[in-house]
Amino acid sequence: MSRHVLVLGGTTEARELAAELAARPGVRVTTSLAGRVTRPGAVAGEVRVGGF
Repeated sequence: MSRHVLVLGGTTEARELAAELAARPGVRVTTSLAGRVTRPGAVAGEVRVGGF
């Protein structure tokens, strides 16, 4: 069974967590960013900008 995890991003810790989770088999990761910066750093998995 596949799991989907939503990470509330915007911090170094959230970016690291998303990378660790995305490396696990069967885990789909979406990171939500508030959209306050014009060029956010790279994030593993899917990215949603503008809240949820």
